[in-house]
Amino acid sequence: MGAPMSIGPTLLQLPVISLQGSPRQMGEAFGEQCRESIQHLAAIRLEAAQRFSMERSGRQWSEEAVLEWAAASLPIAEAWDRETHDEFLGIAHGANLSPEALFIMQGLTDIRDHLAFHPKAEAEGCSSFILRRERAEGGRILAGQNWDLQTSNMEYVVLVRRRPDNGPETASLTLAGCLSLIGINSEGLAVGTTNFVLPDTKAGIHYLQLIHRLLRCRSAEEAATVAERAPRMAAHYYYFADASGEGIGLECSARVARRFIPEQGRLVRCNHPFDPDLQKSEPLPRGDSTCFRQQRLTALIDEYPGRIGVGDLKRFLSDHEGGELGICRHRFPPTDISTNACVIMSPEAGEIHACRGQAHAGAWERLALG
Repeated sequence: MGAPMSIGPTLLQLPVISLQGSPRQMGEAFGEQCRESIQHLAAIRLEAAQRFSMERSGRQWSEEAVLEWAAASLPIAEAWDRETHDEFLGIAHGANLSPEALFIMQGLTDIRDHLAFHPKAEAEGCSSFILRRERAEGGRILAGQNWDLQTSNMEYVVLVRRRPDNGPETASLTLAGCLSLIGINSEGLAVGTTNFVLPDTKAGIHYLQLIHRLLRCRSAEEAATVAERAPRMAAHYYYFADASGEGIGLECSARVARRFIPEQGRLVRCNHPFDPDLQKSEPLPRGDSTCFRQQRLTALIDEYPGRIGVGDLKRFLSDHEGGELGICRHRFPPTDISTNACVIMSPEAGEIHACRGQAHAGAWERLALG
């Protein structure tokens, strides 16, 4: 297996990849450009799927069994949205990787919950926000988050700009060889996600497939409706902000979806649900980190004297109060969880600001669409 792709002079520089054409053409170009990294990450995540299953359920899944399960899941994604599936197949072909292995690589977070649910996955984190116009500098809605996961993911973080033959242009932060994770489109729609740990799972599409499809929507309302109706595999929180100033949060399990609207000028979500029905199935006790980050990020926003701009949000995402429980995370043992990337989006300006690594350490990139 090859070594990861070249990432520049420092780990915390964010590579920007530009793609254009049909979904299949963009996928193949992505796969070819990042082939060695994709193959390397796929091997890591296939092993992780097997390990998670053994550690969390005691069930031994062979590599062949995991890939057979993935093969049975692919028709669901193909039937649900052909354009997303075409790009997915293009990535697999360009990377010289089987679609089954790529499915496991892209959807590991959901797949492990479905194959071997375990409540302790909450430690991975993510802290997200929507700021309504009345709280945001310049009177433009802002949305974004920290993305926290095992530190080994950091070297694969990329920013991908897609110019499709048909449909809106998009810019999304993701991993090498993955569909969209956190992004914005030229229609003025921003989409992001944090992970929820809930036992309600089923065979279906994973969260990257869903987000990739959502970035073809024209508004927060349309995106929320598509997400509510999608055949979701596992639990996540999704948030949407658009150029009209509308913001929507959507708390989901595989079968339940509940909307939330920003109040007091903001909507903050980390890694636990607020909806009473979803809370009934929530593993307890909640993790200390998600509770601390929820309170801390809310306080930073509410106590700020004036309107909040991109620079202020970078400082909020860099906040180290609480140490290992805090918003900005640094591989605190024994979890090996770090802030792998940060994103701030302005739908009305058509801008995404993103960095690899922690907000105070990474080299921020800014892309403007349209």
